[in-house]
Amino acid sequence: MIEREKRCFHRRFDRKRESVRGSCVLRTIKVIPLLLAWVISAASASWAADFEFRGKIEPVDTTSHLLAYYVNRFAPEELKLTVVGQPDATGRFHDLFMDLTGVRIEDVRVDKLTFRMNDVQFNAPENWTSGDVECRNALQIYAACRILEEDINKGLEAQTFGKDDHWKNIALAITPSGLKGKGTYLAKVLFVTLDILIEIDSKLKIVNRRELWLDDPQVRINKMDLPDYITKKALAQIQPLLDLARFPLPLKLHTVTLEEGRALLSTRIGPQPIDQGTTYHYFSR
Repeated sequence: MIEREKRCFHRRFDRKRESVRGSCVLRTIKVIPLLLAWVISAASASWAADFEFRGKIEPVDTTSHLLAYYVNRFAPEELKLTVVGQPDATGRFHDLFMDLTGVRIEDVRVDKLTFRMNDVQFNAPENWTSGDVECRNALQIYAACRILEEDINKGLEAQTFGKDDHWKNIALAITPSGLKGKGTYLAKVLFVTLDILIEIDSKLKIVNRRELWLDDPQVRINKMDLPDYITKKALAQIQPLLDLARFPLPLKLHTVTLEEGRALLSTRIGPQPIDQGTTYHYFSR
């Protein structure tokens, strides 16, 4: 009798345990679609926060008007702008990251120009739609610039010609040890035009926190009796090699690093991308 009751008890317990297990499985099955829906929704929201433009910009919000301003003014090959939140009514961003590729400043192409700015203040966003954008100040600015020797040379070709004294066939080469240059300078001396072969060995330095200059250049010429003022005038015509004062951001560079074929200019601490934020990505084509 006792054994029969034990067997009945165990059978009832096993049925109850199976029922509980089945209930848990059903609840788990119901939860999985909810989790999948949440993941898909989060991924969609993350993707929706990024805006991509090709060829031209159709502004979708306040920040995209800011993007359009820099694209229209500097015609970059590519521009990536990431912000934490939209600007407030005064034009203030908590955090902003901008990375430009192939931007032209005056006659010189800059291969890469990157900024990270904390607590940055622009003018009121209501002005941005008409192209009136002004970056007034920022609490912290981290910046880096990369320029290639081939772009410097193309810039020099565009600006070192004319009817007066001028360069022709000038070429500069950047190496880790410094800059080497060679070119012909045409100068009038006593009604005679001289073709002066000039060779340059120089370091590079930053002037006024925004300009790239030759640093203590050593000059060799093929005419030993040439007046000093002519070589000084020749060097002055190619200085500065790069002037970022034309770029409308409060930029202050500190260091120059030379590599083979390129120069890197930066603040003491380089800019880092923003991990989370709204990203606007522009491609010229």
